[in-house]
Amino acid sequence: MRKFRRFFILASFLIPLAFSSCANYGFYQLLFGEEDVDERFSGFSDLSGETVLSSDLGLGGKYSFIVVTDVHIGASDVHSSKMSEFLDEISSLFESSDKTKIPRFIINLGDTADGGHLSECSDYNSYLERIRNLAVKKNVVDSAEDFKIYTILGNHDLYNNGWTNWKKTIYPYKSTYYFSLSAGSDDSDSLPFSFYFVDTGNGAFGTDQLDDFEKLLKSDSNPKMVFSHYPFYSDNVPFMALEDTTERNYLLSLFAKNNVKALFGGHVHTVFEHGFGDFSQINTSALFKNGAFRLVTVDESAASVSTKLIEF
Repeated sequence: MRKFRRFFILASFLIPLAFSSCANYGFYQLLFGEEDVDERFSGFSDLSGETVLSSDLGLGGKYSFIVVTDVHIGASDVHSSKMSEFLDEISSLFESSDKTKIPRFIINLGDTADGGHLSECSDYNSYLERIRNLAVKKNVVDSAEDFKIYTILGNHDLYNNGWTNWKKTIYPYKSTYYFSLSAGSDDSDSLPFSFYFVDTGNGAFGTDQLDDFEKLLKSDSNPKMVFSHYPFYSDNVPFMALEDTTERNYLLSLFAKNNVKALFGGHVHTVFEHGFGDFSQINTSALFKNGAFRLVTVDESAASVSTKLIEF
């Protein structure tokens, strides 16, 4: 009885404290009560054809795109001045004299909505509209709909039952998908690159997703890139990588055996790279909080991926 009384007193203190200190995040921040990845997973959708690189661009098998992460729309430290600076950087890249360095699309690695709120998702979409319109103005695409921005789930996107809001408002409205893309290399032996977007919003991969993902990787001979919110290696920052080390190590082995060239992650809010033999994990810090993103350049003839960190 005495132990129960102590527990009740402690709970009476901690639970209100959790609610008051995590008002933007909801109870998920304390108990991780959101549905897990196996409950969200419904298969990998093939989006090939939604991003197309026209052969008349003269890219010769080389093209670039932007990777951002941890946007945190709604956080107190995300200010409009940083958003304007980011738009200025994109505008400069759109005007690059080297066509292979002009970003053709953007990939966002998650933690888009800081508290998982619908208003944050709406604000994010309004911001993306400004980027798409800029791409039209700079003659990168003919219409705003042609400039794609691919987003995956982060843990913050799940707060306050945020998955419900996210899947209704954030393109492509699903947590797992892939596509193949080619810039038309003159090398007859070159292959398109395949892009795989995985759901690690809970810090785990899950059995169902892993089974489908393994089948896709083994059936795909293309060089590949994988995009995840949680990194597989966190540069020794505790509790910031995929939680299950057996699951993580199995995936890394799959990548090594199935022509993965790069693994992109976020979540940690720091910049680092870590080699795994024939491929590397490349991490990027929070877009607005730390003022950084990556320009990624693909060379189909060399089956290689290179990145440049851009700070603003």
